[in-house]
Amino acid sequence: MRRFLNGPLPWLAYLPFYILPWLWVKPTRGGVIASIIGLILFLPLYLSRSRATGRRLFAAACLVMVIAVALAPWGGNWTVFAIYAGSMAGALRPGRFAGWTIFGFALLTVVVGLTLSHPLIWWLPGVLLIGTTGFGVMSREAVLDRNDALLAAQEEVRRLSQTAERERITRDLHDVVGRTLTLVALKSDIAARLAIDDPIAAADEMRSVAGVAREGLGELRAALAGMTGGSLAREAEVSRGALTAAGVSAEFDGDPESVPPQAGAVLAMTLREAVTNVIRHAGARHCRMAISILDGMARLTVEDDGRGGSFTEGTGLAGMRQRLSAAGGSLMLERTTPGTRLAASVPAGAA
Repeated sequence: MRRFLNGPLPWLAYLPFYILPWLWVKPTRGGVIASIIGLILFLPLYLSRSRATGRRLFAAACLVMVIAVALAPWGGNWTVFAIYAGSMAGALRPGRFAGWTIFGFALLTVVVGLTLSHPLIWWLPGVLLIGTTGFGVMSREAVLDRNDALLAAQEEVRRLSQTAERERITRDLHDVVGRTLTLVALKSDIAARLAIDDPIAAADEMRSVAGVAREGLGELRAALAGMTGGSLAREAEVSRGALTAAGVSAEFDGDPESVPPQAGAVLAMTLREAVTNVIRHAGARHCRMAISILDGMARLTVEDDGRGGSFTEGTGLAGMRQRLSAAGGSLMLERTTPGTRLAASVPAGAA
């Protein structure tokens, strides 16, 4: 129903006003024939307005105006067709072009009325209605355009939100699963080596594997629920344990508890990925981690004495950089002699 009411058909109810003068002035036979021909030509042009745009719509509006002028000498209320032409012109784009077209139709109506010496009452109301109807359609079309733009913007925001959520899940799963599987693999290897010589120690390592797996499962659920980012102090403790299990001596300077929770959660995820990379790729014997707060920035550095080398930014580094950037921070990675140094910073009050 709403689509019907917004379409061109309901406005055809104004068309019978064309024969209004015939109620007191009997039309001629030629006037009736001309009016029927004009009506037959008018209807398809007017009904095409819902499909026509640009030049086609402009041409249709101009032809309707031609019909109005052609019927002016035949005694009917010819300005009815001029009003329809003005309403069609209101849908033209851009708006300035529509305005000038409406003005042109109104001016032509004045010229025809004066040229044919019609009484003012016959054509002046038509001129006013051409303006009000045409500019009313312009206003409606402008509102529809703004609504379309708003819907497009909302759809774009929805799309970007979905993309950002997918990227967040990818980053978090990479960090959680990578660290967990690395620890499971390391401790399983240790348990395998101890299985014959020290079964009790091997059993302890396997219990530790089970604990790591359960903790990883909890972190995985949190990642899927959007609640990743734990305590920096807890991550520092786990990182020291992971490095030790991998045969890398670990050193941590600074007080993780001094970092506000929001900034600490961001740096905890960064520390997790950095330590996982050291264990997996660096071949290091020593790793130094440090945390500090300076000039309103919480800073984390992770240095190792491994093989270093070129840095190809894969999912892990890209995720670190995106997470820090979203919190207003930054990431710097450089080769040292030997090894690699990672420096991350984030505002101490980052949300």
